[in-house]
Amino acid sequence: MQEPVVIGVWAGNALAAIRAAGEGLTEAKRSRSLPLIACAQVELQAAVDVARDLDVEWGRIGLALGIARGNAYQKFRRKAAASSEPRRGHDASGIRFAACS
Repeated sequence: MQEPVVIGVWAGNALAAIRAAGEGLTEAKRSRSLPLIACAQVELQAAVDVARDLDVEWGRIGLALGIARGNAYQKFRRKAAASSEPRRGHDASGIRFAACS
């Protein structure tokens, strides 16, 4: 069993990854590049999946994205579909995503 402090650090990293992925999605939408938008959506869903695996509450996820808890749940409640290529750099302790490099 992991120590609560370690889980808390991982959860904090997961929330930081969600914020960064959300900002990346905003920038991708500004570029109007469909491949960039699709990649950013995959990365955001992956960040949310990691946070949920760490039992981060929907309210904290919503707060990280600037949306309501219920909206976060509605949008991200299902895990991202398994792709043929695994997420590279997926690690609950470091949380770095390179799904679309």
